Amino acid sequence: MSSPRALQRLAEPWRHGRWRPGAQLAAAVAIAWGVTTAMQLPESFWAVMSVLIVMRPSAGSTLDAGWDRVRGTALGALAGMAGVYLQHHGAPPIATTLAFVVLLAFASAAVPGMRSAPVAALIILSAGGIPGHSPLQVAMLRMVQIGIGVGVALAVATVMSEYHAGMRFDEGCAALLRGIGRRMSASRRPSDAAEIERVQAGTRASLGRLSALAGSADLEARWWRRGATGGRYRDKARLAARIFQDATVLDRVLRLTPAAQAEAAQAAGAAIAGMADALAGQCAPPDLEELARCAAQASSRHEASNALLAAPLNLLLDDLRRLQAVIAARPPT
Repeated sequence: MSSPRALQRLAEPWRHGRWRPGAQLAAAVAIAWGVTTAMQLPESFWAVMSVLIVMRPSAGSTLDAGWDRVRGTALGALAGMAGVYLQHHGAPPIATTLAFVVLLAFASAAVPGMRSAPVAALIILSAGGIPGHSPLQVAMLRMVQIGIGVGVALAVATVMSEYHAGMRFDEGCAALLRGIGRRMSASRRPSDAAEIERVQAGTRASLGRLSALAGSADLEARWWRRGATGGRYRDKARLAARIFQDATVLDRVLRLTPAAQAEAAQAAGAAIAGMADALAGQCAPPDLEELARCAAQASSRHEASNALLAAPLNLLLDDLRRLQAVIAARPPT
């Protein structure tokens, strides 16, 4: 019984398409090794190591990680060359190496993109074991090998991408907004405080993941469209977070007088759900006239309940209009 079950587990990734990232990484490793071997570079595994470090499922996230790797390595190489210069003029080798590596390690904690800097500096400062190469040559070799690894990883990620970051962002953001709209327009929303907190915590976690994905999507879009997006995915991520905050405040107000404010809840939920469909490319941006009417009606009345309702309705309407403008301005895919 255990043998068929084990075979089933081994075959499951192939049936569900989860083999692609492994095949993508294996192809990039083989190509990087082949390129450095054909160029007869010493210690070709540094290009392979760069592939293993920066490879991601999408081209945008690979480029993001690759740029951090190149930037950190360049800084580490310069620091290593400075350490070699000091050693050449009589500085103790062990103390110099330790000082530079410790300082770069401290800096990398404040700037996560510089994590590879102390490693590069340590490699150059301890590079005396490569015969026939000066420290400057070792630094240049490391930069060339890392550039090859990053370039190969980006090329393979572009050709064999498991997903495009922009498309995944739009799908995830649409699903998040659709859930907010569905809960807003539901006649019986969760009333238990623990349940409300659980839903809001899950939404905040999803917003955090979308914010990280937006950076990769913008980078990917700039790479292929030469700056045509102008940070549009980050704008959509910020607006989605603001819509969530507006909906949270509006929901709290609606709980005070749920029967009297059913129309406003339905209008807000329909507007958010319609914007989610537009973000996913399923329809044109929705008509916000019904929500605008509810907001104007709440602003014109002088009852306390309407005064409370007017502010979150107008804030939600304003953010939905901004998101509508961003969606309408996106370039064709």
